[in-house]
Amino acid sequence: MKKLILIFMTVGTVFMTQSCSDYLSKDSSVNTTLSYQQIFSDVHYAPGFLNNIYNNLPDGFTRFGGAMLAAGCDEAVCSDAGSPIQLFNNNAINPSTNPDDQWGNMYSGIRKCNIFLKELSPDGIITKSNSIPLVETVSNKDVNTRNYYKGQALFLRAYFHFELLKRYGNIFYVSKVLNPFNEEELFSGTQLPYNQTVDSIANDCDSAAKYMPAAYPDISYNGRPISMTALALKSRLFLYAASPLNNPSNDKTKWKRAADASKVIMDSQKYKLNSLSSIFTSLYNGEIIFANKAINRNDIESYNYPVSYQGSGLMNPTEDLVEAYGMGATTFKNRYLNYNSNDPYGLNNTKKREDRLRYTVYYNTSRLINLSNTKDTIVATYVGGKDGLFSTPTATKTGYYMSKFINSSIDLSKGITSYRGWVIMRYAEILLNYAEALNEYDNSGTNFTAIVNALNQIRNRANLKPLDTADKTVLQDQAEMRKYIKLERRLELAFEEHRFWDLRRWKDAETVLNQPVQGMRITKDTSGNYVYTVFSADTRVFDTKMYWYPIPRTEILKYRSAGKTIVQNPGWE
Repeated sequence: MKKLILIFMTVGTVFMTQSCSDYLSKDSSVNTTLSYQQIFSDVHYAPGFLNNIYNNLPDGFTRFGGAMLAAGCDEAVCSDAGSPIQLFNNNAINPSTNPDDQWGNMYSGIRKCNIFLKELSPDGIITKSNSIPLVETVSNKDVNTRNYYKGQALFLRAYFHFELLKRYGNIFYVSKVLNPFNEEELFSGTQLPYNQTVDSIANDCDSAAKYMPAAYPDISYNGRPISMTALALKSRLFLYAASPLNNPSNDKTKWKRAADASKVIMDSQKYKLNSLSSIFTSLYNGEIIFANKAINRNDIESYNYPVSYQGSGLMNPTEDLVEAYGMGATTFKNRYLNYNSNDPYGLNNTKKREDRLRYTVYYNTSRLINLSNTKDTIVATYVGGKDGLFSTPTATKTGYYMSKFINSSIDLSKGITSYRGWVIMRYAEILLNYAEALNEYDNSGTNFTAIVNALNQIRNRANLKPLDTADKTVLQDQAEMRKYIKLERRLELAFEEHRFWDLRRWKDAETVLNQPVQGMRITKDTSGNYVYTVFSADTRVFDTKMYWYPIPRTEILKYRSAGKTIVQNPGWE
């Protein structure tokens, strides 16, 4: 569809596969120059081509020079003033400068998928050779290998299109290999209406689910998508399509479709909530639906550890986020009962904040409990403390550091690493998708009970009491339940690249992101007691045109030079 991305991948560049067990840590350094015929006639090379497509999946840990997308909304402040993520906060992105421009990367991935699918016959058989076995026996279980390959390519194509859809709105849906040397073919496509693209993505998800197995045939397959992975993407896709930004008439059938898509995953009973302490450090736990490739790394800690532990401390949670976490072991209605502004984290009594706070944020007196061979494992963010405000150029700007995703056993001075990947989908999101969609469709009777049951699973894991009679009386009001579900998404999915998009699809960004974000300044009085003062830590500016990214200027110019038209998003002309 675009000359730039269509020639992104040369005919001969192939990354050879190792084994299925190495999928998430595959070595992409080995390459050779081969023809398509050679690639797709060899049992080793064809899977390598498919594996290479996974490299187009985004890694949310360091995409913005070490910063994360959370610092582009109200979740966090990036302590590096020069980070490209600041362009979002300053209303400074444009068609030529967008640090999250994924147009070329996603269409490159789509082209790879289409090349791979083209080399398969309609029933999933490699056309150039029969050297790839139809059925592979693994631990006495049969898996149709060629169909599995096809299902993966269809899923990835759907995922890449969704990433484009949520950013740019009306996009080109590319389902075939376009000739990069045929200008008429290259520029013959039409930007589809949003809902039509949703249908195309959903169709690819359904097809992918049909071709992929319902379960891993062997643990060596861990990490690859299965049928439920594709259906989980439909849950997210349909939720976005039903949301106010994309469903201005509030068509209830779209909410029902989203709820039904989520319920399929729940009814499958293939996933369950994991311990908060190891969701992101235990890669193959039962909550993870899909993640990108895992690598041995410590850059997450290097960028985000508090500064006294050799980290850069880049991601600083806002006081706005911290305040949203209630007290532990409380009901919804009484979630701030026993909160003490002079002891906000429950340092001097047994009234602690809920568990998710400490697994998301390092606050003053937090402990890096697993850090070995270190005498001082206490985080000190008070003014004058070793991790305090302005103690170094990148020290916290809010009084907090991010603890989510961190493996606190890593000692950076020893170069220790651990094996991790960016989690793209997990079961907690499905529960929240279901609750939101069903509440918007019809929150009465048995539906209300189903919503409560889904939310209670999240609450129980966070050491919060189940919603009781008093809670239910409040939440039977649809608007109140909507507020609560939004709160739960904010708390449960913090820093996972949901809040940035949730504020947009709800059309809340123009309110939430046009006000300063807060920090907590902690000082000591003459008696050595901590004094807590909320302060304005950073500004946010959001123009309504930013609900959609601008289509890159390079694409506009290419179409114009070919005598064709590509429609830019409103406000970016």
